[in-house]
Amino acid sequence: MKTMRRIALYAVVPLALVLAAGYGWYRMSDTGKRWRYEGRLATYCEGLLPVAESAALTAYSTDPGLPGDRTGGADDDRWYECGVADTRLLAALIPHDAVRNRNLSGDPLSMLRDGDSDHLPVAVGGDWQGYTDFRETGIVLNCTNRPASLVVAVRADESHENAAETRRIARLATATAERAAERWSCDAPHGTGVPPIPVQDDRPAPGNATGTCAGVPVPGDDSVDWHRETTAPGTALLETCALGETKARDEELYWFDAAFGPYTQRLRTSEDGPGGYRGDAGADRHSAWASAVCGTGPRALFTVNDTEYAAPPRGYLRTALRAFAERAAQRHGCTDLKLPS
Repeated sequence: MKTMRRIALYAVVPLALVLAAGYGWYRMSDTGKRWRYEGRLATYCEGLLPVAESAALTAYSTDPGLPGDRTGGADDDRWYECGVADTRLLAALIPHDAVRNRNLSGDPLSMLRDGDSDHLPVAVGGDWQGYTDFRETGIVLNCTNRPASLVVAVRADESHENAAETRRIARLATATAERAAERWSCDAPHGTGVPPIPVQDDRPAPGNATGTCAGVPVPGDDSVDWHRETTAPGTALLETCALGETKARDEELYWFDAAFGPYTQRLRTSEDGPGGYRGDAGADRHSAWASAVCGTGPRALFTVNDTEYAAPPRGYLRTALRAFAERAAQRHGCTDLKLPS
């Protein structure tokens, strides 16, 4: 018996050492770190996150690289939100007839862009229907086999507000959108890659506009001194033009916005009251809006809003909106433009 116990001990001790060494390698090696990360991604955020593109932000860290996820909705109204390092990613399937619900906790349309960036939105490029303002980056796939859109939006903080970081985030968004489209059976054309996204100079500039402000008339009262704009390639989900003055306070006077896909739907509401655009076209004291058919999704929305520093002459908002909406609709191949009467 002693001999058998001695043989067993001689067998167990090396095995324990091998197991200990293997566990140490698993915990400490780069390969082990990747394995743990890939294992966590398999069940994290419904397995929608791609390994390489998410690791570009997390450096294969599961803690704090993948801090938590949550889910909501079902069928054609499902969504997942998860942390990727210090960013938040939303992946959602949104029916074309959905509108924002202010009273619903976890409404995915309410989670989209909140406009806290100092930069105007620009196109992602690469034939993607997307945009970035260097704080939030959004990608939309229009499903051809169902009346819904797939949107992936990644919200970052100011530490990512540069061209290199924004390109990494855009690659994460596009790769996640491709995985979500396959998982959720959304047949949709994809882009071809994410080219460099340089931060555009959208500072106030005098003179003639050539981008998103091109063709927008200014009031005849000589109140407008400058414009803020970006280039307008016709693939951005959001386009903005601002007109301002330097004579008194150096403030914005008028904001023009074009929104497409779910970014239009987040501006719509089924509830009465301020903060939502009802119908195909309309106007009130401080704003005017128009809409157009752009593909098979929800109608695109074109808006102009004055600020507290503006005193627009009678009819200016409608006239300026017409010029802005006609050019934006043409760039995006839209039809059936409806303007306020």
